[in-house]
Amino acid sequence: MLKLQLRRHDAPSYRTVAIEFPAPEPDLQEKMKELGIGITTEKLCLIDAVQNDHGGLQALAGTLVNADEIQYLAKRMDSFDKNELNTFYAAAEHEKLTEVKDLINLTFNLHCYALVSDFSDLSAIGQKYELCRRMAIPSDEMKNTDFAAIGRRVLGSSQGNVTSYGVIYPTGNSPEQVYNGEQFPEYHWRADDAATVTLESGDYHSGINYEYLYLPCWEAEIEKAVNRLGLQSPHPCATHLDCESMSEQVYRLFTEEYPLSEHLYTLNSLARSYMGFDKQARDDFHAIIEMVQPKTPQDVAVLADNFYEFTVISGLKTPTDYGRHMIIDSGHYDFDENLEEYIDFKGYGEHRIQSENGSFTDYGYIAYRGCTPAVEELLRQKDSQSMEMGGMQL
Repeated sequence: MLKLQLRRHDAPSYRTVAIEFPAPEPDLQEKMKELGIGITTEKLCLIDAVQNDHGGLQALAGTLVNADEIQYLAKRMDSFDKNELNTFYAAAEHEKLTEVKDLINLTFNLHCYALVSDFSDLSAIGQKYELCRRMAIPSDEMKNTDFAAIGRRVLGSSQGNVTSYGVIYPTGNSPEQVYNGEQFPEYHWRADDAATVTLESGDYHSGINYEYLYLPCWEAEIEKAVNRLGLQSPHPCATHLDCESMSEQVYRLFTEEYPLSEHLYTLNSLARSYMGFDKQARDDFHAIIEMVQPKTPQDVAVLADNFYEFTVISGLKTPTDYGRHMIIDSGHYDFDENLEEYIDFKGYGEHRIQSENGSFTDYGYIAYRGCTPAVEELLRQKDSQSMEMGGMQL
């Protein structure tokens, strides 16, 4: 957590808000509203105080910042373990960094530094230095490397710099400028995003810029990504969708049959539904899609919003299967197995199917049990199309 006391740069000193970053997006927007700051890339926030107990990044006090940059920086810091965080603070102190842009870039370049705070074990120092420098070492090489010798060489060099967190040594790796100060680099803070959308703006002559949406997200986050690209809406953007959980049919609707840039909010709603699906529910949903054959992204979102109004039972192929499932497997009835040969499973299944207006698909049995007008209209369109196709076949 990065706790800051912020105020608008032209506001009196008593009009401040305390924010713990990374903050939930609605909370951040509410705080910005209190300060009179809307969606912007300008640095309109003045940091009155950095309230971290450990004292890190105190150099930011008194500087002007953009809250969304601080949010991104805090998300990057949130992923650090204790050693990485101390290395980050030590490098920021040594390099005298006070710009959030430089701090964000530092989070991508920790492999350029090795922090030593315990000098009692030369082998541990050498191993830590090499792992920072190379980022990964094969296990067989680990066994055959004289890390103590590397540790002596590191401590014997004159390249160490004393910081509040220990002595920091350069590893010889060249730092990269990953963040250009305008568009945020790709970074998956959550591990369970339902989909990632890449927004691409510009051309090869003027330069191409990218922004990334991690769905589901708050609508304000879409507006902010578009704003960082210098646009009023996402419509001019080229887009790329990465979503392993979607069926090919759904993916194609959003990427080939309709322009994704014009349906980002619909996709965001759909991604929120996907987050609530386990694997079975996702398979069931895709079976519903296959049966209904929605024609637009909005149709898909309607089906997702009303998914639990459907009955979907995989593996069933006949009325007999369905009758047997309802009487024996569903748990709705007390079943005496001695009576099985006297039960008309087929007749009961046919009765249920007719009353539910259900049907069999390659996936199993599907029936709609709700009363949502938008879903009923999709089903009517599907039935109408089936009748027309049947007429053509005659």
